[in-house]
Order: sequence, then structure tokens, then C-alpha cells
Amino acid sequence: MILASSVLGMSCTWLWLIVAIVFGVVEAMTLGIISIWFAIGALIAMLFAFVIDSFFIQLIIFLCVSLILVSTTRKVAVEKLKIGQHKTNVEELIGKEAIVVKTILPHEAGEVKLEGKVWRTVSDSKQTYEVNEIVTVLRIEGVTVIVK
Repeated sequence: MILASSVLGMSCTWLWLIVAIVFGVVEAMTLGIISIWFAIGALIAMLFAFVIDSFFIQLIIFLCVSLILVSTTRKVAVEKLKIGQHKTNVEELIGKEAIVVKTILPHEAGEVKLEGKVWRTVSDSKQTYEVNEIVTVLRIEGVTVIVK
């Protein structure tokens, strides 16, 4: 049963503080810009716990504040922080040209020089590429460049 000023024997203010910390830790671990709004909602509910004794009303405040923040500010925050919009170094190499430095035979790896570094390479088309030929990077699987 929910008591006026406590839940499971714990003061509601402490409960909301713990909820806010948990959501804050989840946000720090995931960087998904979702949990942070629930952490803020829990902090607002904690403030209301000082003046409103009903846990149910505090819960409604928590949910309303959190959902309003998610729906109105998440998109702006993602755009401003550019979360998930940066290519990794490997992704930037896809589509670039490389020069063969060790012949690439069908079903046998060779090597290419790409952005000043030598990479293990295989042909996507199972075609032979000779030294000094220019090839295009299709994808990178582990430490192997797949070219055509």
C-alpha cells in the first residue's frame, strides 16, 4: 500500500533522487539522449515531493515532465550534439581509391596502400589486380579491405 509520504518505507524525496541518479547513470553509459529527460523528470518529482504528499500525483508529474521533455527537446538536443552523425575513420575510407602494392589474386589476399597505410586486401569480384593498379574500397571487414 502506498503511504502519503513514503513508498516501501522510503521517503519519496529519496526515492526520486535515486531514480534520477539511476537514469543519469544509464544516460552516461548509453548517450542515447533519452534517459536524461527521465532523470530531470525525477528531479522535478522530487521537488514536488516536498510539497505534495501523494506519490500518485508525484508519479504523474514525473511521467508528464519526462514525456514532454522527450517529445519537445530530444530532437533539438540530438541535432545540436550531433549524436551518431559522425563517421568513424574506417567509414570515411569507403569509396576511396587505393593503390595495389602486393598483387591481389582470386581467393588470395594482397595489399593496398590507402591514406598512407598498407592494408590486407581481397577482391570482391575475385579478379586479379596487379601492383600499381588503382582500386576502390567497397567495405572493410575487420582489418581487411574489400576492393573492386
